[in-house]
Amino acid sequence: MRRFAWLRTAVFGLGLLLTLGTHPAFGHPFVPGKFYVVGTGPAGPEYATLKAIEVIKKADFILCDPKMQKRFQAYLQGKPILADPWKGMWDYKGIPWRELSKMKPEDKQAFHEERIRRRDEIVRQIKDKLAQGKTVALLDSGDPCLFGPSHWFVEGFDPEEVEIIPGVGAFSAAMAALKKSSIPAYETRFVMQSSPYFLLRKKGKELIKDLAEYPKTMVFYMAIQDMTKLITLLRKYHPGDLPIAVVYYAGYPHKEKVIKGTLDTILAKTAQEKESWMGIIIVGRCLEGKPYRSRVEKLIGYD
Repeated sequence: MRRFAWLRTAVFGLGLLLTLGTHPAFGHPFVPGKFYVVGTGPAGPEYATLKAIEVIKKADFILCDPKMQKRFQAYLQGKPILADPWKGMWDYKGIPWRELSKMKPEDKQAFHEERIRRRDEIVRQIKDKLAQGKTVALLDSGDPCLFGPSHWFVEGFDPEEVEIIPGVGAFSAAMAALKKSSIPAYETRFVMQSSPYFLLRKKGKELIKDLAEYPKTMVFYMAIQDMTKLITLLRKYHPGDLPIAVVYYAGYPHKEKVIKGTLDTILAKTAQEKESWMGIIIVGRCLEGKPYRSRVEKLIGYD
C-alpha cells in the first residue's frame, strides 16, 4: 500500500490546487498589459472589494483624482499617477457643465473640443502603457457601470483589453443605511434608477405620469440640487403620503446622514441641509413598515 501513497498524495495535491485555483477568494488571474476600471465603492477602501484592492496593488500605473489618491494612499505608495481622468471634464473656465446653456456658443464649442482632446490623449497614454505590457487601473467611485464616466475611456479600447472590477454603489450603501429591501416590498414590481436630469423634461415627465400607476421603488442619483422640481413633479402624480428618504454621503463613514419623510414633508425636513450634490433619493412604499415580511407572509401576487 505504501507504493501507492505517493499517488494518493499527488491526486490530493492536484485536487487541492484545482480547488484553490477556482475558489472565489482567489479570483481571476491578474493579467499584464490590460486596462482595469476599478469600482472603489462610495468613499474609500472600507467598501472596496478584495479584488479591487488586489488590482490597485498590482497595477503599474494609476488614473485617479487627488481625492481618490488620498483615500487609497496606503495602496498607492510609489505608484505613478498617469493622469487625473476627470480634470476638465465637468467644468470650463469655472463654469460647470450643467450650465452649458449660459456659455457663449464659441465657449461651448471650445469646451466640447477640449474634453474630447483630453479624453483622446488619456486613451493614447493608456494604449502606450498596454503596448509595453504594463497594467493601468482607473479608479472610479461607486459602481462604474451605473453613471460611471469611466466608460468614456473604456469605449476607446477593444473589449478584450479591458476588465471592469465591480464596486459597491451609492444605491446599495443607501439601502443598507435605511435597513430596507427595495424589492420585494409589498406589491413593488420593479426598481427604477435615474436622475432628474433625464426626467425634468417633457418626455421624462410623461414617463413619470405613465409609471405612477405601478407599485415601484424609485432611486434618484444627482438629485438633491433639483429636489424641489423633482418633488413637485412626483407629487403631481403620486399621493402626498408616499414615503421618501434622502441619504447624504451614502457609505461615507462619519458623514452619512438619513432624512426620512413623505412627498408632502421632505422639502421642509431638508430645507436646512447645505449639501447640494452628495445625496441619493429613494422613493417608495419599501421604506414603510415591514414591507418584506408583508410581501412574503401574505403571499402577495401580481395580477
